[in-house]
Amino acid sequence: MFTFYLVFLLPVLVYMVAFLYETWLSFKRLKNPKAGRASYVTATWEVTHTLLVFAVVTLLMTFTQDLVRLASTLFWPTFIAAIALGLRAIGYLYIFYVRPRMSQANWVDWSFALTHVVAALFLAVTVVKALWFIGQQHPIANTQFFPIFIPGLLLVLAVCIVPIAVLYRTK
Repeated sequence: MFTFYLVFLLPVLVYMVAFLYETWLSFKRLKNPKAGRASYVTATWEVTHTLLVFAVVTLLMTFTQDLVRLASTLFWPTFIAAIALGLRAIGYLYIFYVRPRMSQANWVDWSFALTHVVAALFLAVTVVKALWFIGQQHPIANTQFFPIFIPGLLLVLAVCIVPIAVLYRTK
């Protein structure tokens, strides 16, 4: 199970650190909405979400025999996080690509920032509930994919961390 925890939690932790940085940037933007994209690291979106997808696939592929029980445990926090991420995407598109530059933050900017908090909170709840489920229910782990997950994790981390580090260093 150590391998599962490593392959599941490492990308989740890197994702959460990057996502919390994006959350901080979204609140920082509220002071100067005219800055637009210059004060928000846009290119990390897809990179960080790749880490989240990797972790979800690892979780689902490891506990294939207990997907129904796992899904019922994780449905609501995952659903709420997905709604927050969807609203965040809508806010992002509107703020950075539709509306003209503004001198003051309005309700859309605040909503955009708050969706980060809601998404981060419910993604964290999802991870905690998944770990609680594994600890309490002891589902049977399907370990046949671990030999592929480990090099996959190394590749995904390398492909994701390098661009994130460069972007955050230069922004």
